[in-house]
Amino acid sequence: MASELVFVKLGGSLITDKTAQELPRQEEIRRLAREVQSAKQEGNLRAVIGHGGGSFPHRPAHKYGTANGFHNAESAIGVSEVQHAASRLNRIVVRALIDADVNAVSFSPSSFMVTERGRPWKVFLEPMKIALAKGITPVPYGDVTFDEKQGCAIVSTETVLEAISKKFKAKRIVIATKEDGVWRDYPNNTDLVEEISPKNYAEIRKCLRGSTSTDVTGGMRSKVDCMLSLAKKTKTEVIIINGLVPGRLRDAMIGRKVVGTRITA
Repeated sequence: MASELVFVKLGGSLITDKTAQELPRQEEIRRLAREVQSAKQEGNLRAVIGHGGGSFPHRPAHKYGTANGFHNAESAIGVSEVQHAASRLNRIVVRALIDADVNAVSFSPSSFMVTERGRPWKVFLEPMKIALAKGITPVPYGDVTFDEKQGCAIVSTETVLEAISKKFKAKRIVIATKEDGVWRDYPNNTDLVEEISPKNYAEIRKCLRGSTSTDVTGGMRSKVDCMLSLAKKTKTEVIIINGLVPGRLRDAMIGRKVVGTRITA
């Protein structure tokens, strides 16, 4: 029987301290990597492990306005700085996965994706297809892209996973954050939304907000928008979980019932 494919997104605020410049949460990253390996073995899974940029690329992206394209003489500097910062965090995540016995390989969206006004336009996924077939775990991430209309753009990890899902059908998508899921009463965090669907999203979206730290990809609202769109197109269930709780990422990847917010079509 063919192994199931699971997409995972490790949130930038989960794996870095977003209040400081380029400060990875090394112990959390290593623990999450071990949970990925445990899930792959126990659940006989293949996986794509994406991650956010956290305190690494968001600050230079904000400084140079990279998400809005080329607009002055320093824009090219911004592209270089953002790509370099994002890739530095990616190397840390890949190293942790390898140390946990996951055969992980970095996949930089800036090298396999061209956008059009920030949306995926041309995506080349043949290397990823071969990697998955050979038991390799691709590790893409939020990144700068070259853009057909505006020169450059920024894509979130959710946008990358959405583009990948057009070629690879995932059994489930797990979004690991620092929260138990989506809260109706954020930041009081007493009323967890257990499920988001097209039927209730208009109401739930009013409760969502952007990031409280520097985040050029738009915070929780844009992430849920993207994942709901993906769920509707692919009928893939998405679950947002608290990755700080030991074992929860592993259990969610395998498909066990865990505390979180499910996004369904």
